[in-house]
Amino acid sequence: MSLRIARPLLRSAKNLRLPTVRPRAFVRAPVIAARSFSVSPLRLGSGESDSTLVAALASEQKFEKDAAQAAPQQPEFLSDFIGEGIWSVQDTSGSDDVAITRKFGNETLKLTFQVSDLEDPSLQHPTDEEGVPIDDESNMSSPPFITCSLLITKPATPGAMSIDLEAGEEGFDITNVAIFDRTIAVAEGAEGDWARRSRYMGPQFEHLDETVQEAFREYLSERGVDEALCKYYHPGSLV
Repeated sequence: MSLRIARPLLRSAKNLRLPTVRPRAFVRAPVIAARSFSVSPLRLGSGESDSTLVAALASEQKFEKDAAQAAPQQPEFLSDFIGEGIWSVQDTSGSDDVAITRKFGNETLKLTFQVSDLEDPSLQHPTDEEGVPIDDESNMSSPPFITCSLLITKPATPGAMSIDLEAGEEGFDITNVAIFDRTIAVAEGAEGDWARRSRYMGPQFEHLDETVQEAFREYLSERGVDEALCKYYHPGSLV
């Protein structure tokens, strides 16, 4: 907020009567030379670790390119999966997301997962200096799984069903089911994800009645979201 000048004090100062003082010879006050001051832009020099970081990044980039060229263009499990002719694969270059889609009557199913989740950390057993595997209970605490999301839409329906899943060794486990407006449900990227998360997601699937849970499992199984589908990209099945 801006400051106000105290006007009442100025009015009082005008009414004051000061004693008469004889004028004295005017004495010029010494002039103090003002020292000029200029600001030069700050120049940032290179840090000692810059070259090390650049070299490390260049080496990592070369390794990734060489690994990509050496890898087969299409994994065998993916060729088998596409060969069945039920699901189609949507894999965008440079994106971590991979989606598989299919038609079921007038429904469109889209199952999305992340490629980075396909790397099974539990398969990377630590070893000692002699290369002998180390038995660590923390590495065997739980079986590997990957998270994925299933979107079911119909052309004449304004809403869409979103189902969060975990793909494990025994198939898919449902973690949450929600109904969204179609526009929000199909929105992609961080903005779409944020819009869905800001809506009420409903109760956790495990809190629903067991009859409702079983009905949802049968609903997905009938549409091919079952153990047979899960085996294609579950981490334990890709080795």
